[in-house]
Amino acid sequence: MPDNAIQDISWPLTRTCPMAPPAAYAELRQGPPRKVNLPDGGWAWLVTKYEDVRQALMDPRFSSDDTKPGFRGRIQLPPDRNMNSFWRMDEPEHGKQRHMVMTEFTARRIKELRPRIQELVDDLLDKLERLPRPLDLFTEFCLPLPTLVIARLLGVPESDYLTFSEQSRLCLALDAPDKALAAYQDMTAYLHRLCEEKEREPKDDLISRLITDHVLTGELAREDLVPLVRLVLIAGYETTTNQIALSVLSLLTDAELRATLRDDPEKILPFIEESLRFWSVSHDNILRLVDTDMEFGGARMHKGEAVIVAIPSANHDPSVYDEPSRFDISRDTQKHVAFGHGTHLCPGAPLARREIEMAITSLFARFPDIRLVGDPEKLSFRDLSLVYGLNELPVTW
Repeated sequence: MPDNAIQDISWPLTRTCPMAPPAAYAELRQGPPRKVNLPDGGWAWLVTKYEDVRQALMDPRFSSDDTKPGFRGRIQLPPDRNMNSFWRMDEPEHGKQRHMVMTEFTARRIKELRPRIQELVDDLLDKLERLPRPLDLFTEFCLPLPTLVIARLLGVPESDYLTFSEQSRLCLALDAPDKALAAYQDMTAYLHRLCEEKEREPKDDLISRLITDHVLTGELAREDLVPLVRLVLIAGYETTTNQIALSVLSLLTDAELRATLRDDPEKILPFIEESLRFWSVSHDNILRLVDTDMEFGGARMHKGEAVIVAIPSANHDPSVYDEPSRFDISRDTQKHVAFGHGTHLCPGAPLARREIEMAITSLFARFPDIRLVGDPEKLSFRDLSLVYGLNELPVTW
């Protein structure tokens, strides 16, 4: 049987350890891309090697357009397939919409936002001090911080923050497709109303600027506004939430690592990059479609076939990272693909890095003796979601 034939490999792969990607990646990286069975009865190519993953992410022969026949989705979408964001577009449409939001994530803009982010961090830490302990740090800190940041950026009223947080999480849940679809539709309806309000009364926020600078000028179609806003909202909050929580967990379970950051605060930046590589929270949501018959990575692929690009596998490829299962902040992580690669590199990466840095630095400065409550091996992780993470993080101090 050829190496790329289906051999009872089911996707998503199962993790044998919550602190590491599925062990099956080690074997899968030994040969060309393989075919894996999907829950809907179909199949897809699974790209696992680091170099193949980087190539697939920037190769125009792989399409991101999920309106094309054969594209496999991990979550059920409404019948209206015209509600796509630029995440699911090819060039030149992708680049055109991406450029419209990039101004919000430049180094200068992030620097301007820093005082506002610090204010949110400090307010949440003040609240933590008043709460009875032990408490769930995920619910009380890791979750609300990115929600508050991205909601303020977009101009979402504070009274709607909690609703948005819950809807976003439900949209990415794989174990409750009916709830995911309902949340997707509710969020879309709400964003329509919010965008209409911003058009009537524009303010100093991203939605208002998108309307004023791009919709009213005819550069952005009105029907494309909500999908664009929805992408910024979900992507800007969900991944950062889980990355903050897992980064904190890394420090709570490694006294030596924690001492290193305490003694040398400048090591926070290499710590963040290693944490991004190590956890790779976008664990199975990078999908593509073969757009033309081709040879790729030693496999013969045909137009219309589905492809899964395995970010965690690439970031744990031993040909690139020595002992990849070891958390090592001294390693060179410059080329990790936690934020993607190529034209679809996450535009919000600079903001995410800044939030993670400020959250971790401020948390451990305020509560230097914070510690995990209970057995780390009994923590509950979010396997059935497009973004990997924790369900809770019980702590005390």
